[in-house]
Amino acid sequence: MKIVHHTAGHLIMHLALFAGFALLQPSFVAALEASTSPWNASPHYFWIGVILVLVSAFVLYRLKETIPDTLKAMGATVFIPGGLTLIFGFVTLDELLGMSSISGNFAVQSMAEWYVSHSVPTIMSVAAAYLFVGGMLYWAGHKIQTVKDKFSWS
Repeated sequence: MKIVHHTAGHLIMHLALFAGFALLQPSFVAALEASTSPWNASPHYFWIGVILVLVSAFVLYRLKETIPDTLKAMGATVFIPGGLTLIFGFVTLDELLGMSSISGNFAVQSMAEWYVSHSVPTIMSVAAAYLFVGGMLYWAGHKIQTVKDKFSWS
């Protein structure tokens, strides 16, 4: 039963960390578009995302019990929203609307065209930053673990 409880804790914290990073992404995009700070551009998304990231990172550290494992877990979790955004950025609007059977497609299409023309370049740059930060966190965790293993006496 302890294994199930430990696994459930990991799963919930990874989902909370993913949700926090996913909530931070639109606030960064809105801040870049408005040339302001993220907490002023969309304060609700930003502060909820920050709280989710901080709480889940702390609990993940308590569950993993080492900084390298926590950094690797956070790196993988930051990498996922950036990767998903990058993948879905290459799906064209026609493909997206062709896959769905939405009634009132004309209203959705005009809003989606405006969104794609105004936000996609900014979203791609934020996605690239997420990929870079996620990769760097994972790499740092791996390097710290390697150094720790190299100089440990046990």
